[in-house]
Amino acid sequence: MKKQTKIFFCFVACVLLIFTFTDLQISETLYNPKSTFGWFFESFGEVIIALIGCFSTVGMIRTSGKKWSVSNILLGTLFLFDTFMASFLITHYLKLPTFAMGLLGICCVVIFPLIGRNIKPADFEVVRRIAKAGVVISLAPILIVTLVKMLWGRQRFRSMLNPAAEFTPWYVINGFTMNDDFMSFPSGHSANSATIIWITWLPLWLERIKGKETLLSLISGIWIICVMLSRVIMGAHFASDVLMGASIVLFLNMYLKKKWYPSIELGTH
Repeated sequence: MKKQTKIFFCFVACVLLIFTFTDLQISETLYNPKSTFGWFFESFGEVIIALIGCFSTVGMIRTSGKKWSVSNILLGTLFLFDTFMASFLITHYLKLPTFAMGLLGICCVVIFPLIGRNIKPADFEVVRRIAKAGVVISLAPILIVTLVKMLWGRQRFRSMLNPAAEFTPWYVINGFTMNDDFMSFPSGHSANSATIIWITWLPLWLERIKGKETLLSLISGIWIICVMLSRVIMGAHFASDVLMGASIVLFLNMYLKKKWYPSIELGTH
């Protein structure tokens, strides 16, 4: 794991160096706000983070062994937040009527507790660790990325009237802002979509996909790259923005696997 982390860190550093000098040119070349590809991954790219949160909070509650506790109440509140987030994201980007958001929310409230009820007691230990990682992966990126966005204040390409004059490199901190047009760095969509890497934990629990970690990693990688590319095409972010957004989550996942993954494999499951 240490070797993989070092290789990945060096790769990200090298690509970031390239984007430092090519950000503006890449955006000028790829920008196409009418792109169907861009619209699709803008609409569905980050929903995965909310779905992971829904499952993970339910999994934590189910495996806690307690019906009522402060931690379970907090997890239940977080589950409702993730349910709202999943239904809101879909209805917002697809411009669906308000009642559709309610229907999607009801589906989450019904489906995920049913999944939780089907977790066998023999699997509680391994599922709890997986769910614990899922809670962190579905919550931390939102907090980290939002804070950095507000502190960095980088202007989005699509809001620029004169890109040559208004563009700033990713390493320039422009100052605190709450204006969405100046929240380009890092990319929230890319970070949220990168949480799909969490599915590589599931073979520890589900027999049908044991030994398919490489395939799951490939699927995750394709999804993440498509979302990253779509954000540049839509002019919402520069290449360095999407790289850093996704990297935050991928580094976080590596850290969590280093911390918790071995103990799962050595468990009684």
